[in-house]
Amino acid sequence: MLQQLLLLLALMGGFLLLLILFGGEIWTRVWRFQRKRRMARLERYRPRNMWRRLRKKPVYEVDLTTIRDFVLTLQLSLSLAETLAGALVQASRQFGERGTFGERLTVRVRSQLQVEPEAVIRALAEDFSSPHMHELADRLDLAHEGGLSYSEAVNTTLDDIEEEIRIGVEKEIERAPVMLTIPMIMGVFFAALALLGYPLIILMFDAAGAAQGGR
Repeated sequence: MLQQLLLLLALMGGFLLLLILFGGEIWTRVWRFQRKRRMARLERYRPRNMWRRLRKKPVYEVDLTTIRDFVLTLQLSLSLAETLAGALVQASRQFGERGTFGERLTVRVRSQLQVEPEAVIRALAEDFSSPHMHELADRLDLAHEGGLSYSEAVNTTLDDIEEEIRIGVEKEIERAPVMLTIPMIMGVFFAALALLGYPLIILMFDAAGAAQGGR
């Protein structure tokens, strides 16, 4: 009985040792992941955005997928020989019911399209603080000056957005095992602890009962 008790204690000690050895690396990965998430949240408080808040100018939020769909709509319209102004009008109709982005797009088209179409993109970039929209506005300004065509400017921006989306999906796939590791370890740890501890408790009670019976 003493040998069985020592064997169980040795098994529990080995399990705890493995948890200590490999748990450090796992916690390091989780810490890095959480640090990236915190940095992404702190990005909202950049000086430019803080200055906007001080001026009480709202900073709207939009997901990258919506921006991708918007640029894709411009691409399709331009491929049908539409002007940039016509493409923006078509996009405002299509996105009119699509949340905040559609509302701001409609407002910008109505207020600034007659000035110049590029001003609509620039205003949207400022509204949503979107680097991709800023890049699109810069490329459209270059196209307006004759450096390249509007279609090339839109296509290049669309390629950049799709590449970023692809990289983001790959990162999420890489993060999934890290996020699942902790629940798996906790489940295995408590299950193993229960399996090892139950016989140990039984042996201890048996040993105590045998000791009292011997008296």
